[in-house]
Amino acid sequence: MEIGSLLTRAVLTVKEGDSLRDAARWMVERGVGSAVVIGDGKPIGIVTDRDTLRVIAQGGDPKAVKVRDCLTRRLTTASESMEVVEAARVMREKNFRHLVVVDDDGGLVGVFSMRDLVVGLMQEMSATA
Repeated sequence: MEIGSLLTRAVLTVKEGDSLRDAARWMVERGVGSAVVIGDGKPIGIVTDRDTLRVIAQGGDPKAVKVRDCLTRRLTTASESMEVVEAARVMREKNFRHLVVVDDDGGLVGVFSMRDLVVGLMQEMSATA
């Protein structure tokens, strides 16, 4: 099964200059654990609920901290054709809960999350039962 059939396409996006507080508020409103950071129309990073917790634990003020100060810039991206098993392996090895999915031009397609992985596994289990 390819991740393209499972990924979330309605992705929360933010800008580097947004405050971490705003990004966290939007994540809560949307019920998601990450936001893809967009620059020049393409994904340049990701900020997660873990990043927010890290800033707070270190005494940072989420209102004052900008997304640019805490995002993960070294994106590990995937294509829609990546197999679910391969995506799970990458996520486990890199300790990620989200993979940014891009097209051949590097444009944002969606995000494949642990939640999507569980849905896929449940579908597979139902199909073989």
